[in-house]
Amino acid sequence: MHLLPALAGLLLGISTLSLQAKPLSLSPGLWEGISEDEMQYKLLQINDSGEHFLYEIHIPSGLRYAKRSAFSDEDISCKENRCTISTIIEEDVTRSLTLSPYLDTSFTALESNYNDNKGLLSTSYRLIKQESSSTPRKFFEKYGTLLNNAERANDETPYGLWVGILHYLDKPELALLQLYEDRQGSLTVFRKGETSELAVSTQISPKNISLQYPIVEITTSHATFATHLFLMSEGNSVLKGYAYAVHKGVTLDAGEIRLFDITKYLSLN
Repeated sequence: MHLLPALAGLLLGISTLSLQAKPLSLSPGLWEGISEDEMQYKLLQINDSGEHFLYEIHIPSGLRYAKRSAFSDEDISCKENRCTISTIIEEDVTRSLTLSPYLDTSFTALESNYNDNKGLLSTSYRLIKQESSSTPRKFFEKYGTLLNNAERANDETPYGLWVGILHYLDKPELALLQLYEDRQGSLTVFRKGETSELAVSTQISPKNISLQYPIVEITTSHATFATHLFLMSEGNSVLKGYAYAVHKGVTLDAGEIRLFDITKYLSLN
């Protein structure tokens, strides 16, 4: 058998296929993700018109403050396995957003800001395809009035409205915690890419809230989602800890949680 000619032909075929590979392209649509480093909800909107947008939404404020950056087709360059969006976001700062395919319709995003080729900030996150209106829009449509009227009379207790991130099923998701001393509260998680209004929620009775400053321990009503919360107060404006579920003596899911008192951001400019 003549193995060398056969091997050479195989290698030539692979090389030809590589040369014929088409660059990746960004089709019109909406993708959403969470940058934990920046505590921002990211929305990438690609439009048929050629005018596109990246929205950066401030999570600790209850999604009430956002920045929008516009870019065009000319700012997008694609290779076989990635696309890069390069825009000037300030007078001397350039942002590079590199998107690599993840699963069927999602991207892994690497975002870098630099000045004169000197790196200023780098963060990575996943962008999930959203076929409906964005999760921040659905969130604010349902809870906007509640967020705008939020009050917290006493910094020494955790009662009030908290917004942040919960790692649910190993993914960072938007979370809303309502704690009340005289009525039922709740913990609600909104999953990226969900077309429904909200993903999962559990109720919290005041009698199931244990306070031993700076520790807050909560038992919720759900059988399999966040049945227990173990939180620690940081500076009276942040709650940080873990949410976990215990069912029939077995821990089903555990995730880090970080929440912010949104009343501290009511006057944010």
